[in-house]
Amino acid sequence: MSDTEFQIVFEAHQDAVFGFAWRMTGSPAMAEDVAQETFLALLKSPGSYSAARGSLRSWLLGVARNLILKRWRADGRWTQLDEDYTLAEPAAPDWQMQDRVAHAVRSLSPLQREVVILVEYEGMTLEETARAVDTEVGTVKARLHRARTNLRTLLEPLRSIPRSANP
Repeated sequence: MSDTEFQIVFEAHQDAVFGFAWRMTGSPAMAEDVAQETFLALLKSPGSYSAARGSLRSWLLGVARNLILKRWRADGRWTQLDEDYTLAEPAAPDWQMQDRVAHAVRSLSPLQREVVILVEYEGMTLEETARAVDTEVGTVKARLHRARTNLRTLLEPLRSIPRSANP
């Protein structure tokens, strides 16, 4: 891969990789590290990506996901694999709507959170998401369904807030 080709790929996908890592970790510093390591992986081993297995974006987000999971395991943070698990604290009443939604998404289990981020924020198809998280499309659908159900439950109190009260 030439420097020019790498620069084109980097510019086209840096926001998606950083955004995914930031939404998954909640840490801009960790997201920056993960994004950097993701692109270094491509630079060091461009042959590890195969267009036959999916889009480059899916591959990059899959690499970022694996790097995040690796860090969480090293830090002892990856103990909860239960897809139905939701760690949710009520959002502070003075939070803006955007903050409440972000808090609800961060409250999802990592497996649910990653599919919500990939499908809803990154606009990936179910098939692309399945490739990125190395699972079956049916599993992605199930996780997404559980995540949306949990989000509806977590965000239900917002229905009673007048729209003019929370821009």
